[in-house]
Parts: sequence; C-alpha cells; structure tokens
Amino acid sequence: MHKDGASLSDTDVPVLVASRSPAFAEGLRAFLRGLPTQVAVCHTVHQALTLIERGSPHLLIIDWNLADASGMELAMELGRRGVSIPMIFCVEPGRLRPVHEAQAAALGATACLLVTATREAVVDAVSEAMDCVFEAGAARNIGELVERTSPRRVLLTSQERVVLRLMRQQLTYKEIAMELGVSWHTVRSHAQSVLRKLGIHSRRDLDTWDSRLGVSVASQLSDELEVRV
Repeated sequence: MHKDGASLSDTDVPVLVASRSPAFAEGLRAFLRGLPTQVAVCHTVHQALTLIERGSPHLLIIDWNLADASGMELAMELGRRGVSIPMIFCVEPGRLRPVHEAQAAALGATACLLVTATREAVVDAVSEAMDCVFEAGAARNIGELVERTSPRRVLLTSQERVVLRLMRQQLTYKEIAMELGVSWHTVRSHAQSVLRKLGIHSRRDLDTWDSRLGVSVASQLSDELEVRV
C-alpha cells in the first residue's frame, strides 16, 4: 500500500481515474489501495489530457460524464492525438447499459465497469486490465469513427475544442487565456468562432446544445455499431 507522496516503484502501474464526481473518483482510489499501483484522479477532459501529456498512465478509468464533456469525448480526443492507452469505461445500470457498453467498445475500451460495482469487481477489472497486453492495432480507428459520428468533427479546430471544454467549466475568457497562455483577444476570437459554428448565440445556450449533442452522438454511434455487427 502506498503512502501519500510516495514515489513510483518499478512495480507501480499508474492509473488515472477521470470522473466529474470527486466522491466517485476518490471511492475508486480507495478501492484500489490494496493493489501495487498509484492512482491519480481528475474531473475534466482538460485535466486528463494535461496529466496524460505529462506522463502517460498505463490505464484510464473513465466515467461516462466529466465536468467539461463526456467520457466519450476524452476517448475521441486521445484518438485524434494518436494516444493509445487501455481504458475502462464506467457505465450506469439500466436500459441504456448495452448501448453505452457498445459505444465504449467502439471507442477502444478494454472493459466496462458498472458504477454500482463492488470493491472486488473493481479490483478484478483493474487487475485484469493491468495484466493484459494492450494491442493498439486492435483498437478501432477513432479518428475515422469521430469523422462519421460527431457533429464537431469538422466544425471545430483542436484549439477551439480546448476553449469549448474550458468554457463548459464556467471560466471567464481571462481565466481561459491564463490557462492556455494566450491573449484574451485570442480566446474571445476562438469562443466567438465556436458559438457561431455551433449555431448558438451565447454561452448560456451551451448546456442546451450539449444535451442535444449527447442524444445525437449516442444515436449515431448506435446506428454505426448495428451496421458493423
């Protein structure tokens, strides 16, 4: 068991938990304390991408929703960047579970885990994932999937997607500029371009647009998977 601040040993396999819920993320961290692994947590796509850039983890545990976007968007962004990391998606039980599990598989997930899973189930899933040899070639071409299924595929540039995720966190343009190390005018220009391309008039409309998008993407991914099966 690791103590806070302990450095990674040769037997450590870093795990990154990404969830909008601090309680859920910390709960998973507590479940995994008995394994020879160090666990980091984050709550947004932006934070996850930053941590991955600093030092690629060996395993991602992704909640279906993060604070600034969906877990699917994190997987898609990794695909756009050509980053291959084993992923476990957390899904809700219920009638949408088969759809979400199919979507997760299409995005390259190695496994799915119910958010209601017991500690034993979590430990087993993570242990199996850490023991597996991840074959990047077996993963789907995420960029191709995004091209066919996401309305954002040709609408937004990579920088605009970053600004959009930070806008969802209710950051001001000045705060976004400080985060990205660019000018306030550059951020405003990107933000105005985002709103114009999405066909909405103000930042207040983002929640409504995201809600519509979530239904649209889920439907299109399901249709795509039905054709492939």
